[in-house]
Amino acid sequence: MKLHHVTIKGDGTLNEDALIINEQGSLFGVADGVSSFVPFTSSENLTGGYIASHMVKEAFESLEEEGKTLFHTLVKVNESLHEKMYTYGIDINRKEKLWGTAVAVIRLMENGVEFIQTGDCMILAVYKSGEVRSLTRLQVEHLEEYAIEIWRKCIRRGVRTRDDIMPHVKEQLIANRKMSNTVEGYGVLNGEEEAADYFEYGKINKVGLTHLILMTDGLFLPTESIPEGESYWEYTANNILRKGIEQYAQDLITLEESDPECITYPRFKKSDDKAGIVLEFC
Repeated sequence: MKLHHVTIKGDGTLNEDALIINEQGSLFGVADGVSSFVPFTSSENLTGGYIASHMVKEAFESLEEEGKTLFHTLVKVNESLHEKMYTYGIDINRKEKLWGTAVAVIRLMENGVEFIQTGDCMILAVYKSGEVRSLTRLQVEHLEEYAIEIWRKCIRRGVRTRDDIMPHVKEQLIANRKMSNTVEGYGVLNGEEEAADYFEYGKINKVGLTHLILMTDGLFLPTESIPEGESYWEYTANNILRKGIEQYAQDLITLEESDPECITYPRFKKSDDKAGIVLEFC
């Protein structure tokens, strides 16, 4: 097996995305930290999103017991995150004040691959036939589309800077955050007891499997850049495998730099944090 990975800081002061690499435990994953809407930094100048994603990273990278399930491990991290926020005096009942992280983790087994996910991190399986199989889905997509449509309306009205558009969108983003770990919303690891109800997890076999791709949303291509008629995830996976994950990430950054105000490709940041892993099976 060959391992390829990349992580790159976006517009923020810290890279809140994290790579999870535990070769001894055959565990690999990505985590996308989500900071609160109420500004917070620790005494070590760490954001809540950074703390949350790295708590997941540390838990899975130190996991040695094969008997410990991915589900059990993620539940324990969620409980620890709750306790950590409590010690910092965070109002646990205010969702907009919570830190969190999206997660996608896989464990390689002799006869299969276990996976667990929450939020909008993605896992793609690629087969000898060329088939691209998405093991996960974007849990936040239906809510983010509301905010993106507000963004597009501002563009249609002639607004041309991200700073001028964001105030129109922020209220919708906060409303979305309040839907975390609810039936109408999405799952995310944010210390809420209900978070475990929204984990997606399972196991696939390895027959015909050539690659696994794990990625945070900072590596997603703008939908407007996908050729008409192409499958989004098939196009993305093929680009990653053709270019390599490092070059793919650099090309995406070049595209983002060409549209710094997020007008051609509507999005909330010029450049989001990025973390991606490609596992290539010989």
